[in-house]
Amino acid sequence: MPRFLPIGKEAKGAAGFLLAALPALGALLTALAISGDLIGRMARNHPLASFGAFGSAAVAVFLGAIAAYGLQEGSREERGVLSLGIIVLGVALLFGVYAGVETWGDRAQPSITVTPKSGSLVAVSVHGIGLRSSDHIVVEVEQLLRASDRNGRPTWQPGQPLYGASLGPNGSGEIEHTVNLSLPAGDFDGLGARAWVGDEPRPCYTRGNTTGCVRVHISRPQERPQLSVVWETFVRVPRLLLRLRARNLSQRPSHSMTLRVFGIAAGQPRRNLAEWSLAPNAGGEFDRSLAVVVGRAYSDVCVVASISTRDPECPAPVEDGTVWMQLAVPAAH
Repeated sequence: MPRFLPIGKEAKGAAGFLLAALPALGALLTALAISGDLIGRMARNHPLASFGAFGSAAVAVFLGAIAAYGLQEGSREERGVLSLGIIVLGVALLFGVYAGVETWGDRAQPSITVTPKSGSLVAVSVHGIGLRSSDHIVVEVEQLLRASDRNGRPTWQPGQPLYGASLGPNGSGEIEHTVNLSLPAGDFDGLGARAWVGDEPRPCYTRGNTTGCVRVHISRPQERPQLSVVWETFVRVPRLLLRLRARNLSQRPSHSMTLRVFGIAAGQPRRNLAEWSLAPNAGGEFDRSLAVVVGRAYSDVCVVASISTRDPECPAPVEDGTVWMQLAVPAAH
């Protein structure tokens, strides 16, 4: 008895066609320019269609092997297996075309990163690939404020907008964009950045997923005022030299600095020698040097500076944002 059953020319041709199912599917994907890492994208993004394509091709190869080596030539079973194998191969090619075309038209979602730098500077980077010429990546960067939802759970709410852009792709359908942002002065709970293509997704700063979203905690607490007071005694009348400094004072709401100098004499009510209401610069920084002529009618002076109240006392109670200093007036030489 021969090792293999006899096979006719027609059976050999049909069986060979089925045995070439996987190379045929590979040639089809190559024609669609789906190769290399795009095969991996096809499997990740369209797993059912990809499994259908390669699984059906594997079944067609198996049916071709059965028809070629396991069935009698010209038998009804051989014709049935060959017909079924051709149908399965057609299904594999259809699945391959569908998965390939869908992968070729896939649009990768943009990614966004926020990198804190020195001081008040942060770098925001946006990356996108596979974009159509008509696509735009929308970027938003905003301040985040702590809040609570209806159930009392902590959440985040958008605050002051800091940056917005609509970016178009280059000729290769890619976007690579980085911008350095200088954060406004003040106490920031956090910074949120989003990037998306198409319709605006829901905010991602609480629970749930969205497209291209990042939240970064920015720790920039306001400084209490730093008060430096020295006497200038080489002049005829004692003069008080003041230096007042602070950083990260917020602009919204605006914070001003109240500075008062009181003269103290025994048995007399204290006298307000000088008073200022001063504002920080655009960077939220405060650095002022002032001079006050005191004279010799007072035994002591009391200096107070506050960003928490517009009517500070001196000496002041212990509270955030208020500092004070009391000094004796130098004796005459």
